[in-house]
Amino acid sequence: MHVRVILLAALAAMALPRPAVAQATEQTMYVSVLDKDRRPVTSLDVSDFVVKEDGVTREVLRAGRTADPIDLAVIVDNSQALQPYVNDVRNALTAFVTRMADRQSARVAIATMADRPTALQDYTESAAMLQKAVLRVFPQPGAGTVFQDTIADTVKGLVAQGNPRRAIVLVTTESRDFSNVPYERTLDLLKTSGASLHVLQIAPRGGAPLVDTPSRDRAFVIDQGPRVTGGSRQDLLTSMSLAAALDRVAEDLGSQYKVVYARPGSLFPPKSVEVSVKRPDLTARGTLVRVRTGA
Repeated sequence: MHVRVILLAALAAMALPRPAVAQATEQTMYVSVLDKDRRPVTSLDVSDFVVKEDGVTREVLRAGRTADPIDLAVIVDNSQALQPYVNDVRNALTAFVTRMADRQSARVAIATMADRPTALQDYTESAAMLQKAVLRVFPQPGAGTVFQDTIADTVKGLVAQGNPRRAIVLVTTESRDFSNVPYERTLDLLKTSGASLHVLQIAPRGGAPLVDTPSRDRAFVIDQGPRVTGGSRQDLLTSMSLAAALDRVAEDLGSQYKVVYARPGSLFPPKSVEVSVKRPDLTARGTLVRVRTGA
């Protein structure tokens, strides 16, 4: 009887559901690698990359130049402050969207941010449609921007497309801002979007005084947004520099690596993910893929 009781207890224990064992998962980053002159480096392989989560090194499984399609949202400041720069901005944007659509097969959307977020063109691969949308960019007399609102709306629309490779290019001036969305919300959306933010700010005076809270909030997002998303920032002293600056963004996006690494099973996601390369003369920026399809 004693043996039978033990046997029954053992069988009952085997029948109980076992706690789930968390399995390692593959995580993906899109990574830009630049040399000291900010030129893309395209000759690296898996052994060159280092990925750390919360300071702990993870195993890099695969790495190589990516041919994955990209969804790209272009936001343009069309406030009154655009007036002196409008021709340069239109010319530079026309060349940029044409290059992205024709040579890099990007799906591009264009929006403006004077007074309210306004879509000029939904996501398309048609260079002709994008060129027509750029021609509808003009300064709104007396208007400021809703900087935070436009980024927030753009992030939600971009993520809703469902393409895991995403980027935002923001062309802005030192316009007055009248945003309703708090900057903390904007940064939170950017951090969790899986989209890299690339800011090109036309600031001929080297930066206007931050005289009010919206100006300071806007400056904070311009500074931190590219950092937390693996994007880039370029401050331009003249609008004539915009074409070359957009070329650098196009080269950057067109030369990215897809880096896949192993994340050990865990109940909690890491607070930070960092990518680097072993060569000290190179710098790397990475954007972690977010698999969800809603912001």
